[in-house]
Amino acid sequence: MTTQLRSSPQSPSVTPRLLLLATLLSSMIVGSAAAQHAGDIGLTLDAGEITTRAITASGLAEPLRVFPGAFADTGVPWFTANPGYDAPSGEFPVGTRLGVRFMGPIRVWDGDSFELTSPSGALAGERLRLSFLTANATSGDGPAPGFDLAVQSDGGWHRHLNMTLLAAPGASAPEAGTYLVPLQLYSTAEGITASKEFWLVLNGGSDAASFAAALSAAMDAMDPPCIGDIDASGTVDGADLGALLSSWGSSGPADLDLSGIVDGADLGTLLSAWGVCP
Repeated sequence: MTTQLRSSPQSPSVTPRLLLLATLLSSMIVGSAAAQHAGDIGLTLDAGEITTRAITASGLAEPLRVFPGAFADTGVPWFTANPGYDAPSGEFPVGTRLGVRFMGPIRVWDGDSFELTSPSGALAGERLRLSFLTANATSGDGPAPGFDLAVQSDGGWHRHLNMTLLAAPGASAPEAGTYLVPLQLYSTAEGITASKEFWLVLNGGSDAASFAAALSAAMDAMDPPCIGDIDASGTVDGADLGALLSSWGSSGPADLDLSGIVDGADLGTLLSAWGVCP
């Protein structure tokens, strides 16, 4: 895929994004404690397409395509079964199956961007193995097939797939870091369209700040912030223009082209984006 998986200089100043990050990170704790399936990936059918959604303590939330998790959350090194997948009763046809497949190689956060786990490709570095009972699949250096499991008798689908990070050949253990896994959900039912690609961002020993930065970068890459919307209001307007002019000649969030200084080029970018964000 062509999406740039790099950190965005605007991310720290976008309050709605930070609020969503906080909700996602807290759901990792809530999900393992009390709230029913909080932190799992919600699945619904929307116009015949599988849609991935956040699940919070209040239930199914808005569509989402980036989800956090952590290896060793159950005490087993380099293993997790979270987040799981949860579709409401009656959502999918009984007698059909839902499956998960890899949309590309896994990547690891280097502090600025997500890179292949080795310069020569994922097969020469860490890989991720998905499994459920006897079914299993392993990531490769490109898209790779997964496996499918039966829809439950009530039309729901609640599954926690085992995920194990495999060390690079010759290594005794994977490298510590934050890993990104690109996946897609599909159905064997005629007329149901596979989901859009979604990402798991899994913490494998990173500190909290590094993991949050990696998760934020993944969210920005999947759903880029609106360039010019400096105050994150959802509209590029006079307030943003005022913020840019007050920062003229300096750096900061109003430096839209990352030149190191707020100048005429940034003003032109803001004016060309004027109006409601896409």
